[in-house]
Amino acid sequence: MSETAVDPKVVGPWIQPKHLEPESIRSYREAFESHPARMILIRDFLVESKAEKLSRFLREEGEFRFEYGVYSKEDPVPEDEWSQATDDDRFFRLGKLVGTPQQFQFSPNALTYLQFRQTFQRPEFKALFEAISGMELGASDDFGAHYMRAGDFLRPHNDDNRNRRLALVLYLSPEWDPSFGGELKMVDKHGAAHTIFPEFNSIVAFDTLAETTHHIEAVQPSAEDRARVTIGGWYHRPG
Repeated sequence: MSETAVDPKVVGPWIQPKHLEPESIRSYREAFESHPARMILIRDFLVESKAEKLSRFLREEGEFRFEYGVYSKEDPVPEDEWSQATDDDRFFRLGKLVGTPQQFQFSPNALTYLQFRQTFQRPEFKALFEAISGMELGASDDFGAHYMRAGDFLRPHNDDNRNRRLALVLYLSPEWDPSFGGELKMVDKHGAAHTIFPEFNSIVAFDTLAETTHHIEAVQPSAEDRARVTIGGWYHRPG
């Protein structure tokens, strides 16, 4: 496993200090390794001010493109083709971050997002998740943000592709109510389901090679104009 240390000088400005204590990391690793889906949920993960700025950027400033996917094709399809597909072929409907409008490019929130993206790819940040998972991880060139409205969903699949090794999802929708839907459902190799509620400023990490599938329940009409916003990324296999 990588010998890069979990350096508080690098990750400390982002992550709550309580998560960087050796005892916390040991307990997270035990929980990850013993979970039947090889996963861990950590609440209150980022420093509060960082989480709030990231949330505001995604909900109020970022530019998203809404995409439509079907199981029968690898790439997204036009909305009309998706609408005409059979229901069991519809794979996803969601928004992906594609840029920042000019008026927001130098806002504190947008700059925080760019800084977080850079920090996520630092070896010291990766070292934390190597310590938590007990796995050696490679580089991360997969990183993005998603925006889900009422009616959006992501159906069952796994992330065992493109040499991905560890997946992470950071939830950034404040005051998200259970009635709004949007839960992550993880099914382990024994067929048991595990539900992860998209609680604000929590992060889930899971082993992409643990023979699991997962999906995101549809966001319900009760969410009205609220959005389920997340930042996600993958660390790849080393080498």
